[in-house]
Amino acid sequence: MDSMQDIQEAVSWRKRPRVDSVESLLALAHDRSRTGKETLASAVGELFEEQCDTLTDVEQKIMNDILASLVKDVETTVRQKLAQKLSRVDTAPHDLIIELASDQIEVALPILQRSKVLQDQDLIEVIQLRTMEHHLAISMRPGISEDVTDALVDTENPVIIATLLSNKNSALSMKSLAHLVDISEQEAAYRKPLLRRRELSEEMARKMYWWVSAALRQNILGRYELSVDEFDDAIENAVQDSLYESGHAAKPSDDSLAALLTLDEVAQHRMVKALREGKIPMFQSMMCQATGLPLPEFRQIMFEKGGENLAIACRSVDLAPNVFSAIYRLLRAGGRETVSLPVGDLTRITSLFLDVAPEHARTVIRQWRRNTNYLAAIGQLKTTGKAESF
Repeated sequence: MDSMQDIQEAVSWRKRPRVDSVESLLALAHDRSRTGKETLASAVGELFEEQCDTLTDVEQKIMNDILASLVKDVETTVRQKLAQKLSRVDTAPHDLIIELASDQIEVALPILQRSKVLQDQDLIEVIQLRTMEHHLAISMRPGISEDVTDALVDTENPVIIATLLSNKNSALSMKSLAHLVDISEQEAAYRKPLLRRRELSEEMARKMYWWVSAALRQNILGRYELSVDEFDDAIENAVQDSLYESGHAAKPSDDSLAALLTLDEVAQHRMVKALREGKIPMFQSMMCQATGLPLPEFRQIMFEKGGENLAIACRSVDLAPNVFSAIYRLLRAGGRETVSLPVGDLTRITSLFLDVAPEHARTVIRQWRRNTNYLAAIGQLKTTGKAESF
């Protein structure tokens, strides 16, 4: 004990008579002292908690009346104990439970968190009239209905909403869910719990994909079995459209768009001829147009040791095997076809070229065109397994 008052209070409680019947309560009701009132309130709570199933309607009414007349006159500590006990009693008087639910949070907390006596409208009124602490307690309740969650979402309090989203036993209306998905673009705290919600539709997940982290993108792709290429193509198209509109790039013609898909036989032989004549920029320009790769990236591919990436780039635009072999030889020999390559080198790289399916090569090329920071994040997740856990 920390003080003489605490000691006196403990002694006072030990001296209180045992009250185990309604008759005892009625006798105790004549005691108008503070100690008598507190003993009476505590005793009624205990009887409710321990014997509620055996009490008659008359006995329950008597206890209801006693508590209704006492609850405002007893100390906070007594109301706290009473609330703890009555929060577990499904037959507790409705008016008294509402009174305790609207009390200061120290008293209201257990009632708001678990009392089944409270109805949706009771909870909504508490949300409208009481404090953030009351809202937080309600957001933790099991089995919250859509009407109550709508009221909590209307508070626009990030702490309340994040707690509500993390409560798996809360029901969210489609209206609130769609609203929170939109807000999650600015409120990062909503993103992870939103993506855990079973109600989240594929359409909503697609929407969130644009602003969540690389780790959460991986979870979206896995949960909804979506292809990253679909989103990356959209990103690339949006960037290109923005460049065209701002005048930083010319919009390609239909002919050049077709060239992005394949190179005809004439174009292929023109590239070989350009290399033989030492016209490296012309060759680079044709390959960049065909693959959609920026010039610096393609230059790096051209002179990369081993030639594997060059084989992938050439395979992606359906070059003939003999054309690829000629291009590889000319690039490695500096345009001089008489220069010999290491034994087996041409066979090795041509075999690799033929082993790669054109559609797979095109997928790799698309990835090379992506945002490098994003791809690095995805790659790190795949190799380290540090995706955000769900």
